[in-house]
Amino acid sequence: MRKVYVAPAVDDLGSVPELTLGESEGSKLDADFAAGTLFGDLTFS
Repeated sequence: MRKVYVAPAVDDLGSVPELTLGESEGSKLDADFAAGTLFGDLTFS
């Protein structure tokens, strides 16, 4: 007996920037830096 194909559905959960907070800057950095390192303490060369 063949199974009937059911197409996947896409749910709209909102805008990507809103969901990921991709358009915001925080004052703290992620796990790649020491705990409590402030964004302003970075130096770029």
